[in-house]
Amino acid sequence: MRDHVIVLDENRETGRRLKYYSQVADAAYWTDLWKSKEWSYDRQLAGHLPHQLRSTFSRFVEPGARVLEAGCGMGHFTVAARVLGYRAEGLDWSSETIEELRRRFPEIPWHVGDVRKLECDDGSFDAVYSPGVCEHFEEGPVQILRETQRILRPGGIAIITTPCFNRWLQARADRFTPTAERTGEFYQFAFSPEGMRRLLEDLQFEVPFVRTYDTVDTFIQFAGWRLPPWAIKPLAIMDYLPVLRHWGRCCVWVARRPAGLTIPSGGGSP
Repeated sequence: MRDHVIVLDENRETGRRLKYYSQVADAAYWTDLWKSKEWSYDRQLAGHLPHQLRSTFSRFVEPGARVLEAGCGMGHFTVAARVLGYRAEGLDWSSETIEELRRRFPEIPWHVGDVRKLECDDGSFDAVYSPGVCEHFEEGPVQILRETQRILRPGGIAIITTPCFNRWLQARADRFTPTAERTGEFYQFAFSPEGMRRLLEDLQFEVPFVRTYDTVDTFIQFAGWRLPPWAIKPLAIMDYLPVLRHWGRCCVWVARRPAGLTIPSGGGSP
């Protein structure tokens, strides 16, 4: 885990949330991070999705749907979704990363863009997946969510994941650094399940599903658990157990654009 300073933050739109400081997560940051990773796609080329998406994406998004991974990074979800028969496309603001993806997977549409101002036509996607993206903008997630809503067709689905200010952490909020003592640059937020739901509903999304996941990571990162790598995957069962399933380090929200919602026009895509 990076060395973060974490403070408790109050916000009118999303309620209480955690605010992390270390290093700004701009396009250059992500470009350098992806360069340092191993670009392996063996599991994705077999159609593998992580468990939080197997229980959400496949449930709410019809086969063959046109899907945008908005903030795709190395594009693992886009590759897997394409294999599974979705018309998946990826977008990221790291042009160098997108060029590498175009070289590796030329059959997939890859786009360079900013999730806050998408060059996509209104109502042009059946689903948008936002994979741990909207927490990295200090101005908050509102503009990203509005753009997501705009490019969804009526009835289209957004699947949003971010770090989670879960019930276990909320009960221990006094552990976090006072705002006056924070150091470093803004890195990300962690939103509460109820706070992000409230914001989505304020933006006139319907929210049929909310769930936290990666409970074991909460204890690794915040309670000092030390586990051998082989023990972590079996402990994913914690995500489904009473009480513990509310303590996940991350949260996934499924949001639907209502069929009758009128949205101001904007953008425009290839």
